[in-house]
Amino acid sequence: MFFGIGNSHAFSQEIEPKQEINIDDLGDISDEFQENFFEALKQKAITNYDKAIEALEKCIEIDPKPEYLYLELGKNYLEIKQFQRAEDNFKKVLKSKPDERYVLELLFDVYFKQRKYKESIGVVEKLVTFNTMFKEQLANLYFLEKRYDDALTVLDELNEEMGTDAYRKQLRMRIASKITDPNNQITKLEQKIKEKPNIEQNYLNLIYLYSQDDQKEKAFETAKRLLKKSPKSELVHLALYKFYLEDNQTDKAINSMKITLRSNKVDTDSKYKVINDFLVFLEKNPQYESQLTEVISLLSGGQNDSKVYTELGHHYYKKEQKEQALNFYERGIKSNANDFGLLKRILLLQLDLKRYEKAEAGSELAIEMYPAQPIFYLVNGVSLIQLEKAEKAVEILTLGIDYVIDNQKMESDFYIQISEAYQKLGDSTKASEYQEKAIQLQKKS
Repeated sequence: MFFGIGNSHAFSQEIEPKQEINIDDLGDISDEFQENFFEALKQKAITNYDKAIEALEKCIEIDPKPEYLYLELGKNYLEIKQFQRAEDNFKKVLKSKPDERYVLELLFDVYFKQRKYKESIGVVEKLVTFNTMFKEQLANLYFLEKRYDDALTVLDELNEEMGTDAYRKQLRMRIASKITDPNNQITKLEQKIKEKPNIEQNYLNLIYLYSQDDQKEKAFETAKRLLKKSPKSELVHLALYKFYLEDNQTDKAINSMKITLRSNKVDTDSKYKVINDFLVFLEKNPQYESQLTEVISLLSGGQNDSKVYTELGHHYYKKEQKEQALNFYERGIKSNANDFGLLKRILLLQLDLKRYEKAEAGSELAIEMYPAQPIFYLVNGVSLIQLEKAEKAVEILTLGIDYVIDNQKMESDFYIQISEAYQKLGDSTKASEYQEKAIQLQKKS
């Protein structure tokens, strides 16, 4: 829905636990006050927030001065999503203790849950003084409020303090994609490079901004500047290979691709894009097909390799190189066994290439996953016939044909295979009967 949710860098940073109030914290109070206050804590603990609020209100009637009453009231109102009342009570505490971190975090929670990002910013700007990690939340909030320059400034500060990471890099790219006039940021980055020419990330950020602004020549020049300044840079090749391809410097492009795929600094998604770009390049430049094997060998076993292998399978399938296509499809489906379309294509290729043992085993598993899909029964039946298991083939084909609905072509295929199975069993009468059924269906269609 918005940045950070479900991420380790989530917006709602976990609020630090605060010790529950004990009797020594209450000061000089009456027995009635004490009884009501601890009743409130008990009711809150068992999620009876309305009763907890009633007990706290009784305490306030007895003595309205203690600030912890309003803190507890705010917490209970927050639990039942009465945000305005929660806010009012937290502000009463902050009036005398404006820098109370725990209360500020609770107030931030109130605002954020209502998507009041402007108000959230005011609170988080105070929380930054307690922990610099709040800067990440601040950058997110600036992004949501379209304060893009402020967001990028905060990210720069974080990178200088803590180094770069994948999450902040992604956030920067999202922010940059929203900037309609990047000149201000470009000027800042050029100045940073002038002041600190050895910081790689500034060049990378500038390359991205130039690319987003369709200033490809300047982006290319910046990439070459970085390569000259830092010849061992690996991340720069993630940009360079594209520029080299567009500039018809194919050998340099392929070399940059190889460096990128070999690098431990480049994330798996980016490596997938490199492979995909190379496949698109091969469509128009098939003379470089021999380079593909070497490029593929550089994959490091990342979580998205199945995606890459599937894409490679599509590449060879379009070229009708079935052996290669099947090889990559089989590698691609290992971590994506529920992909119906891919499973179907693999099984049909296995039949086509006479890999009947594999087709039999694969179609049995497919039937377990998709028991109402007739195509898998058909593949299984064909495999069994070819493996001289005709009796079992009749059984599976007869079962599978019941799932064929409004598809005369497939129904006819089933009858043809059943006929062949009976022929292998030496039952010519049954074989002719099903052959005739197939013929009648073919006439209708």
